[in-house]
Amino acid sequence: MTRTPLITAASVLFYFDALAWGVGVVPPLYYAFTYKALPTIFGIRLMGGPFESLGIDALIVAGIVFVVVSAFKGLAAYWLWNCRRDGAVLGLVLIWPSVIFWYGFALPLGPLLGIAEVVLLIVVWRTLER
Repeated sequence: MTRTPLITAASVLFYFDALAWGVGVVPPLYYAFTYKALPTIFGIRLMGGPFESLGIDALIVAGIVFVVVSAFKGLAAYWLWNCRRDGAVLGLVLIWPSVIFWYGFALPLGPLLGIAEVVLLIVVWRTLER
C-alpha cells in the first residue's frame, strides 16, 4: 500500500508529539529528581501545573509515565508510517491519557497537537490497512 500525504502528515505529527514530550520532559524530570524541586527558566516553572499539588515524588512518577505514553506514541507513528490501522487505533487510545498529562503539567501545545492528530486520523482512517 502506498502512503498518502495525509498519512505521512499524521505519522510526522505523532513522531513530533512523541519526541517533543518524550525527550523534552526528561531534563526537567532529572532536575526534579536531583534537586527535589522543579526547574525555572525565564520565570517559567517547567512541568508546573495541577500535578504540583501532589508533591514532587508523585510529579516525578507522573512524568515518567508521561514519557512512556510518549514512547508509545512513537510506536503509533511508526505503524502509521507503514500505513497500518493499528497505529491509528493506538494513537486514538493514547490521546486520552495524554489529555490528563497536558492538563496536569499545564502544557499549552498539547491540546493543539491532540486535535490535529484526531482530525488527521479520522481523515485517513479508511485508507489504512487492517
